Amino acid sequence: MFGGDEAGNEGSALDRVRCRLMRRQRRRRWRKLLTKLLLGGLLLGSNVWATEFDEYAVKAAYLYNFAKFIEWPPGTFASADALLWICIVGDNPFGGALATLYGKTVEKHPVAVRSIPTEGVEQCHIVFISRVEAGHFKTLLAKLRRLPILTVSDISDFARAGGMIGLIEADQRIRFDINLTATRQAGLKLSSQLLKLATIVE
Repeated sequence: MFGGDEAGNEGSALDRVRCRLMRRQRRRRWRKLLTKLLLGGLLLGSNVWATEFDEYAVKAAYLYNFAKFIEWPPGTFASADALLWICIVGDNPFGGALATLYGKTVEKHPVAVRSIPTEGVEQCHIVFISRVEAGHFKTLLAKLRRLPILTVSDISDFARAGGMIGLIEADQRIRFDINLTATRQAGLKLSSQLLKLATIVE
């Protein structure tokens, strides 16, 4: 009798272990699915049309979501809750769209936004270079080269010219190019999920 009870107990224990393993596997699958949904829905704006009205609202959302899928080198932030600065260089084309970023955080870092001249960009974590700088943005890129600062712009062929992420309007939607050489030189690690959504250029 006792042997039967022990065998039954062992069987029950194995069943419990199997159940726990199955639950963990399901959670992992759900986490992967949620990551894909997050990237596909939030980052791509659910195929939001890039109309003249909402183009820069979509691009503002991109700036925030890029930050969520980038790992900065150790020591980039002064503390675990230091501000994450998104800086706009040149004319600010976003209007009030950037106001949607206030109050948001990335890994405990509150997001802060400011418009600045080319001086002082070294204190930023993400720099968006507006089209008005198209004539001399390469000088700014040379200044920022190898610094842990993500450079983003909608200037034509920005990523191919040495910028890190170039935003492109195509078929009334926003897509983006990524220059992996530039990001690696800066010590920035981009999520593989983010890279899957981009066109990689050199």
